[in-house]
Amino acid sequence: MKKWPTPTTRDYKGVPPDGYYRDGELQTDTVDRAVHAVSDGNNNGQLSPGWVEWLMGWPIGWTSLESIGDLDWRDWKTDPADADEIPRVATGIKCRADRLKAIGNGQVPAVAALAWNTLTDHRDHTADTNNEQINAK
Repeated sequence: MKKWPTPTTRDYKGVPPDGYYRDGELQTDTVDRAVHAVSDGNNNGQLSPGWVEWLMGWPIGWTSLESIGDLDWRDWKTDPADADEIPRVATGIKCRADRLKAIGNGQVPAVAALAWNTLTDHRDHTADTNNEQINAK
């Protein structure tokens, strides 16, 4: 699987049609620039919030302002853009910039879950240790 940069709030700004170069080298340090670099000349559009939702591990459509029926959670085994299911770039997406800003300020759910589990395990271990010390007195 291709490694992508972490989305940030600035990704909504997009990339010039011919790419973003620094010192003569095409830059891929942000998600929008990396998408541009692999687009094979199909740069007709801007970064798609649906694809970035998948990249971050959120359900597809999570940041849209429309109600969501069933949550469309997808794993990272197959890039939905490679399967022609969700484009990396698109045009005419309602509230695209606001959605990308929200995603860029968000957390990857898998990382948040790991942090939560680590902290609660530590809390439980500390509580068990404290109880053992109290019972030993």
